[in-house]
Amino acid sequence: MQHPVGYIIAADGSAHLTSFWALLFNPWVGWQYLHNMGGAVITGAFVMAAVGAFYVLSRRQEEYGRIFLRLGVTAAVIASVFQIFPSGDGQGKMVALHQPATLAAMEGLFKTEKGAPIAIVGQPNVAEQRLDNPILIPKALSFLTYNRWGAEVKGLDAFPRDHWPDNIPLLYFSYHMMVGLGTIFIAITMVAAFLLWRKRLYGARWMLWILMLSFPFPYIANTAGWMTAELGRQPWLVYGLMRTSEGFSPLVSAGNGWFTLLGFMGMYAVLSIIFLFLIWREIEHGPRLLNGAVKTEGAA
Repeated sequence: MQHPVGYIIAADGSAHLTSFWALLFNPWVGWQYLHNMGGAVITGAFVMAAVGAFYVLSRRQEEYGRIFLRLGVTAAVIASVFQIFPSGDGQGKMVALHQPATLAAMEGLFKTEKGAPIAIVGQPNVAEQRLDNPILIPKALSFLTYNRWGAEVKGLDAFPRDHWPDNIPLLYFSYHMMVGLGTIFIAITMVAAFLLWRKRLYGARWMLWILMLSFPFPYIANTAGWMTAELGRQPWLVYGLMRTSEGFSPLVSAGNGWFTLLGFMGMYAVLSIIFLFLIWREIEHGPRLLNGAVKTEGAA
């Protein structure tokens, strides 16, 4: 859907797969998979570190808390760096190569530039086709995208208006939220890893509080990343082949669509509440050593 390969368009206008191997070795899929899995590891590592910090701060299950902290921080710092390079860099180059209009919208780049800057902050003004109140790093976008400081990066002005992503501000902010949080993760985990190496982490209550309170942010970053990918693909359902406006089914009514959507939303809301309740109860119980084996209190 993001970068279709190994297909032909039949006489009736339908797309048919011609090469399973082309699909399997689609370079877009490889980088996106690595980036997605990196986000999953970061999330798990931060949750583990947060639980460990909770145990150490509350002075219960401290032995296990230290194990959780050591493993969580180590995994988090490796995965956070990996998420920027090589996985994030590789995925970004795929976007630049195959979805240049998406890249321009993600970066708020309305005009084609040589030596294009990266916007750290700013608000995209689509009506006037400019970025309001920007803080820029000169030529950084050209270097990160094409490995040359003076390389030309196409702005949105290089593409027909009907090829622009449908919601540029939401795409821009989703992307910057993902990148901003990823940068914060590196900063937090590197400081925590340094304290761990210096054997000062377990007594650094300020860092333990940061680790404990940081656990929701990888979930937010992953959601922002998913929004970036899907908003960036618009207005295409299958990029370059089928528009989203053409992807509806004439056999399914709007009422059925709303009923299904609301039903799934309700089901996932209930499951989320139950999940949070059960996880909190297990964290409260904590692990303990029983008959030489690690078990969970309250378990059968």
